[in-house]
Amino acid sequence: MCRSAHLKEATLTNISNHSQQLDGSWRRLLSGSGTVLLIKVLGAFGGFLFSLLVARQFGDAALGRAELFVLAITVGATFLRGGLEGAVVKLFGGWSSEGAHGRIVRRFLQWTKPLVLVAALVTAGGLMAPGLKWGISVDGWLGLAIGSWILIGWAGEALRGTGRVGWYALLQPGWWMLMGAVLIVLMGWAPTKVLSITALILAVFGMASAVTLFNRAGRLDGSVPTADEKRKDNAVLRGLAAPIWLGSMLHLVLSWADTAMLAAWMDEAAVAHYRAAFRLAALLTFTQFAVNALGAPTFGALHASGDREGLRRTVQRIGWMNTAVALPGLAFLVALGPWLLGLWGDAFTAPEVYKALLILAAGQCFNALCGPVMYLLNMTGGERAGLLILAVSAAVQLGAAVFLVPALGIVGGAVSAALGMLFWNGLGVWYIRRQHGFFMVSLISGWWKQS
Repeated sequence: MCRSAHLKEATLTNISNHSQQLDGSWRRLLSGSGTVLLIKVLGAFGGFLFSLLVARQFGDAALGRAELFVLAITVGATFLRGGLEGAVVKLFGGWSSEGAHGRIVRRFLQWTKPLVLVAALVTAGGLMAPGLKWGISVDGWLGLAIGSWILIGWAGEALRGTGRVGWYALLQPGWWMLMGAVLIVLMGWAPTKVLSITALILAVFGMASAVTLFNRAGRLDGSVPTADEKRKDNAVLRGLAAPIWLGSMLHLVLSWADTAMLAAWMDEAAVAHYRAAFRLAALLTFTQFAVNALGAPTFGALHASGDREGLRRTVQRIGWMNTAVALPGLAFLVALGPWLLGLWGDAFTAPEVYKALLILAAGQCFNALCGPVMYLLNMTGGERAGLLILAVSAAVQLGAAVFLVPALGIVGGAVSAALGMLFWNGLGVWYIRRQHGFFMVSLISGWWKQS
């Protein structure tokens, strides 16, 4: 009896300690997410302000051109980084936890050099080949903007990999557009010029911050590089970069295919109307961004330790956060959507724009309720399944857009985007249920129950 009592007491103690550790990790995650969420809210305000100013000061067509300019920058920069920014998150995360800060400095400086060269060549090419056509008239500013965002994305992901998520959040597009809005007010410059100059400013700020922070941490390291460290690190980087690059490009298809199809079939004003609806619908996934920025390492650590119950509890709590924002947010957009769209101008309140908003909001709400599906897959050994899911979803969205946009205009674009979100989240939820034994969808998993 005595032995049994001791075993029972030890078991209860271990359960209590584990629960306290998990609760401590959750509190840190929640606290960090709050900081990132605040920065994200302020950045989103900048995006809305920029969009409103362009529409009001330059007209609907100018806003459509600015949105397509952003599309070209995003696709170009992601393509030319080759997946290096995603790979470095995993590598720097592991080295940071080991205290290998000197190694981080050495590899960051080494891997930055080819990206700086690519950025310089793209900038020079843009300046020497103005007037190209890509749905819109593209001048020399595009090369400068793409080159700058190659470096912004690289610096931001490197900082996130070492746990500096506040700095990472400051290098997101919302802050870029907030600076652009300020320059529009002060200088009255055209949107493409403003976006290019502010991108350059953000690139300089991001790279200088990363170098300064990494060097400061590296001075405390004192480690000596081994002879084959560089060779091994380069091999690991190449192995990680290719699948991450493919996943990033597929995710871009899901994020921008609807807008690109609208640009092919409709005028720039229609693109502006659609993107205003898209911006409003994306508000429903605010908490998703904040948790994704910090939650990925937590998922990886729980999976590596074999703690399936801890993983389930963490996902369930994240589901509660997302649900608490998404469902009231959806009701808010349904009720006040026409008034909110009217902030851009009278043309934005047309019935088809409101319909597009409702469809996009429903898709984003489902996205939020499903939680960080792709992050959980990538952090728990499901990278290949994640790529397959993204590929299927991208094919569905592209196929739907080809048929629906010519027939239904911006409503067709919204339906295609919602279908992409439905497939990518639905298939991800199914796979995670199969592999880990719990539902990602908060309303199914019982978010209202005490964890």
